[in-house]
Amino acid sequence: MRIAWKPIGWGLFTVLVLAILSGILVARHLWSQALQKNGIETLEWQGLGISFSGVSLRELRLTQSLPTREIALQGRELDLEWRSPEWGEGWLPKLTALTAGYLELDWYTKPGEQPAGESQQAQLSPRENPAWLPAEISIQQFKVTLPCEAGRCPLAGNLSVSRSESDLMPITANVQLDHDGHHIALLATLDGAWDSSLDFSAELAIDGTRYLHAKSGFRKHNADGLVSWHGSVKMPDLPRADWLLAWLQTWQEIPLEQLPDQPEAGSMEASWDLQGPGNENFLAQATGSAKAQAQVPQPWPAPGLGSISGNVELALEANQGQWQPETLLADLELSNPAMWIRKVPELMRPDSLTLSVRPAPALASAPARTPAVQTGPAGTFLPLNVELGSRGGANVSLRSHLAVTTKAPWMVQLGETRLSAALPELEAAGWQLTRPRLQLALSGWMNTTTAALTFAEPTLLEVDRLESRAGATAAADETRLKGLRADLGKTTLDATYRVGQGELDTLSLEGPVSVNAKQVRHPQLLPQPWQFSGRVNSGLAHTDVTGVLRASTGTTVNLDLEFPYGGLLTLEGKTRVSGEREAEALARVFSAWPALLTVSGGTVSANATFKQPSNGAMLLDGKLVFADWSGTYDRTAWSRVNGSAEFRLEDDRIRVSTPELTVEEVNPGLPIGPVLLAGTYEAPLAQLTAGKLTLEQASSDALGGEIRIHPASWDLAQAPVRIPIELKQLSLAHLLQLYPTEGLAGTGILSGTVPVLFDPATGIRVERGRIDALEPGGRLQLTAERLKALATRNESMKLVAQALEDFRYSVLDSGIDYDENGTLVLTLHLKGTSPNVGKGQPVVLNINLEEDIPALLRSLQLSGKVSDAVTERVKNLFKRREQNPDDESDDLLE
Repeated sequence: MRIAWKPIGWGLFTVLVLAILSGILVARHLWSQALQKNGIETLEWQGLGISFSGVSLRELRLTQSLPTREIALQGRELDLEWRSPEWGEGWLPKLTALTAGYLELDWYTKPGEQPAGESQQAQLSPRENPAWLPAEISIQQFKVTLPCEAGRCPLAGNLSVSRSESDLMPITANVQLDHDGHHIALLATLDGAWDSSLDFSAELAIDGTRYLHAKSGFRKHNADGLVSWHGSVKMPDLPRADWLLAWLQTWQEIPLEQLPDQPEAGSMEASWDLQGPGNENFLAQATGSAKAQAQVPQPWPAPGLGSISGNVELALEANQGQWQPETLLADLELSNPAMWIRKVPELMRPDSLTLSVRPAPALASAPARTPAVQTGPAGTFLPLNVELGSRGGANVSLRSHLAVTTKAPWMVQLGETRLSAALPELEAAGWQLTRPRLQLALSGWMNTTTAALTFAEPTLLEVDRLESRAGATAAADETRLKGLRADLGKTTLDATYRVGQGELDTLSLEGPVSVNAKQVRHPQLLPQPWQFSGRVNSGLAHTDVTGVLRASTGTTVNLDLEFPYGGLLTLEGKTRVSGEREAEALARVFSAWPALLTVSGGTVSANATFKQPSNGAMLLDGKLVFADWSGTYDRTAWSRVNGSAEFRLEDDRIRVSTPELTVEEVNPGLPIGPVLLAGTYEAPLAQLTAGKLTLEQASSDALGGEIRIHPASWDLAQAPVRIPIELKQLSLAHLLQLYPTEGLAGTGILSGTVPVLFDPATGIRVERGRIDALEPGGRLQLTAERLKALATRNESMKLVAQALEDFRYSVLDSGIDYDENGTLVLTLHLKGTSPNVGKGQPVVLNINLEEDIPALLRSLQLSGKVSDAVTERVKNLFKRREQNPDDESDDLLE
């Protein structure tokens, strides 16, 4: 049988053609569905080349549109290479390389939420080697436009990635980005296995210079579930990256105004070696160490601080998430300080600050007064040597061996610490200080709420010269202190505060204080050194000072100052002067001390209280207590003054009073005493001689009788004032014994009243005073040779001379006048008898006498009847007058 092959052949060919056409139609349908499902709207290529080792395209265009994004991809000179699979690698070809001459991607994100299905797309595990990923990828030039902070931003550059064909790692990536003529190159390598260990390294170069090198290693310990992480970062130099920050600003908003300007040069380095749990709590529970260091050789502007330069090195240790520093080393300089420096007084503002920090041995022991609860174990403190200095302003220098806690509660222990500062001059509280210098030696501790410091030697404040500024009061304006030195060694300072609020709650400075001045000048003081030793207790509300003030002459004053701020300032002073030596020392203290005042014995105790309210007039109270005080003033001697005198200065008025003051004897040439005084004197400070004098008691024994002033008051503003002095039962015999006239004697008792007119401006005078002899009279005898000589030339005088040789009077009346020049005019009226005249017939004598009282007193003083000191002064007076006859002064300045 013959088979017809020709019809069968055509039938098979028809079936094959139909099958091929059907497959093409099905493939096209499936391809269209796949493109549509993935949102691919356009997929076009040109220059397709296919071979057994790869495929190439001269040009490729693809657009994708999804609900959340749109993508446009263009590529030129695309090559995808593969090789045949080896035994055991499956049947799919292995992709070996993907290269592109140019690739441009435009990615546009649409507003709205991402569909749930898209976010749940399957992802390949990084532990697997994806079959679709070529071993090498190279893009000679790319341009990518992506969404960014500025809207849409371009990226341009080239890319190459390579890995092992058999495994995902090691993998090396090299990326270069180009922007406005600058180039950023990143070379990174990742090696290891995801489930055991990973090693990463990277280098970053900008414009051809390598600026960053980083290495990191990760190890997983399956036995205990822990992982370890170590690595390092090195930046040997800082690039000029202003353009980089501006570029990044377009991608992500960065608060550039809060960032400091970039330093001109610098470097940094960091390394770490940590171990912890392999979860998100790794850093919170890590154990290990970390180190970092940075160098900024040129000033770097730091906002809010100034320009900083120098280097810092820090080493940290971690134990179960508890981080603490192990080593801190720094050498920093701050120049051109920021606005915070304006809070420092202008004279003290530094031009620059330097800080040096070095590791140090542990403190030998906790500083004094450190609470036991604050000491803690030695391992919680980081010992350091810190030096802080400033140039310009106060030239501050601080050196301290301290220890800082490395974890909360935070605390600083200060070991041996030295602080010094100096200024050329300083104005404070109305005073001008020349070359003030401060030295502090201290130790103690501080935490976030409390400070306790102890000052040691030397803790000094030294000033070359201290004087009041222009505009002060007249007395203060003439006050000068030279070589002032205040020592606060061994004092303690305690404070509590709130750091967050910047408030000081309590402050206490307590301990010994010593102040020395090489010379003190004041209108009321003679220039000489002074010294104060005492204690100070000062706080936020008050300052109390007690101690002893000593002049170089030896005079001492006990002082007690209480100064509540905003309240009543009280200063109490007490002193005691005993004997001639201490009185002489006191005389060399006060410039107003009378040169003619000499103290020969006894004691004077003085105390005074000065009070000054915060708003109000000052008040000065004082009291002088005399015990057997004796001495000489000018040509008058006194002995054994006892009693007290009180004074009060208030509202520009002074008041002096004595409840009872006794003087055993006052001898200006005519001894009187004991003298008893009690009274007051009150006057305005502006007119000390225009006050009111009140005598409650004034009396004295004299010449066997008594001198008395009756209680009364006198207003010296209405000078002259009349003060009647009552003379009672004075002995004429005693008076004539003192009168320096040869051959004069007599008896009798005298009484009377002498009205004294007193004017502070002109002195004293007497008008129409009366002194009379009491009955039955007395006897006068005068055998003076001068009267006898007069009697030889005058019969009347001969009769008077004979009568006065032995005159027995029954009446003796006298009138007294005395002027400001010291001239005494005495008008005598005598009645009596004399056996030498008229055989006892009555005789009446009227005699006018004129006497220079100052000369008479000098004559008495020269006789030695007052004291040797007074006699010597009178001799010096006469000697000076012989040398200068025109000198009529009675002053006896030696």
